[in-house]
Amino acid sequence: MESHRFYKSKTLQVGEFKRAFEQAATAVLGPDPVILVTHSRNIGGSVVTDEVKISVENLQLVTDLNNINLALSASTPSTSLRPERVFMFCKSTAAGVISCCVPDEESMRCRERFVSNLGLEQTGDPALAEVESKVSAVLENIYRRIPRTLKCFISFKFDDAHTITEVDRLKRLLAALRIEWVTGEQFEPRRVEDKVKARLRADVDFVIAVITKAGESKWIRDELVDANARDLRVVVLLEDGATFNQGIFGTLEYIPYDLVIDQTFSALLEGVNFIRAEIASKERSSNS
Repeated sequence: MESHRFYKSKTLQVGEFKRAFEQAATAVLGPDPVILVTHSRNIGGSVVTDEVKISVENLQLVTDLNNINLALSASTPSTSLRPERVFMFCKSTAAGVISCCVPDEESMRCRERFVSNLGLEQTGDPALAEVESKVSAVLENIYRRIPRTLKCFISFKFDDAHTITEVDRLKRLLAALRIEWVTGEQFEPRRVEDKVKARLRADVDFVIAVITKAGESKWIRDELVDANARDLRVVVLLEDGATFNQGIFGTLEYIPYDLVIDQTFSALLEGVNFIRAEIASKERSSNS
């Protein structure tokens, strides 16, 4: 149940960091938690965990969050009838961003109190932001030669929370490629199949079908058939462990991923560039 969160850095007052963690650990574990602090240091070009216990009092001096690499743990006193423990790893990453990782639910509760005590503001994954920035810069010349923005229809199971989270990440990737999207998730007072069909036909250039382990959209067959009839390209993003009954689309390729949908970015970029080139070629032919 490991969980990563990213926060904007800030300068703290002397003792503020120590007090925030002690208060968070006490709130989750009860009074008098036993706190242990370690850190990683670079020795001889490799990262080595310093197992020597650092005095908790040394946390008083932590004020610059742009230069931290700390493992913080707290446990109930040895006299406790129900031993519990929380663990948190805090490390400065990109300029002004802190990664805070925890392994379980109790530690997540501690982290939420800790960052609240410090008044830290949550932000996005800096690695993803860097990818988006680099891609935008590399493709800038290509975008200037394309007279209009492409639009895609995203097919997915929109009554599943995990799938919605993955599609939200996909939308960020599409935004980096300057691609508009439409979906069938918004409410309209008419039959779902009519709503989906209307949106699928609303000047859409291609279709992306997201299939997670939660299953396919119940309308995916109709959507793919309609896309095929209109000669639209279909890009299938398939989560590891999910099933896709290709049926009449037995030769249709798909892009696999196992952790997060961001892993499809390189292949998705290749597919989008192919679609852009194909559309540009058709438009040149129709104008000649």
